[in-house]
Amino acid sequence: MAGYTFLTVHQPSAAAMAVALAGAVGVTAADVDVADESVGHRDWAAVVLCDRMSLAGDLALAWDVHVSPRVEPPPPDEAEAALRLAARLGTTVLHPADGVRPSAYWAATPDGIRTRARVLDGGTEGDGRPVFTVDTVERAVAQLPWARVERIVEGRQDG
Repeated sequence: MAGYTFLTVHQPSAAAMAVALAGAVGVTAADVDVADESVGHRDWAAVVLCDRMSLAGDLALAWDVHVSPRVEPPPPDEAEAALRLAARLGTTVLHPADGVRPSAYWAATPDGIRTRARVLDGGTEGDGRPVFTVDTVERAVAQLPWARVERIVEGRQDG
């Protein structure tokens, strides 16, 4: 089973997420189940399952996506899926960089730019939502205007 972890600047609706995920991995929207803590039931037979959680701080939503091995052709890697979702949803999509610090992410923008980003965990809000801050990016990202633009020197990985 392929899995993706995404953070997004905006919070698209569950329906928009299902359509975007379907297009990104090559299935129909009916094959995608998107749910958050308020949803009482799941379509466990769906080939794409996505859990979503609201965030506070610079990022609005966390996605935990699982794609069944039955999906043919195989879904794209996480970096390509992030680019496809960013283009489809018009929001910057971040995904973890492999093999480096927990703060190391890649950001994919709606216009196809990929750049390194440092995401800091700020604990939780009073309502229990996790707080994330995008501290630094290597290239300016229009939807993250507060982030410093500078080279990120922590262990570099392609992604």
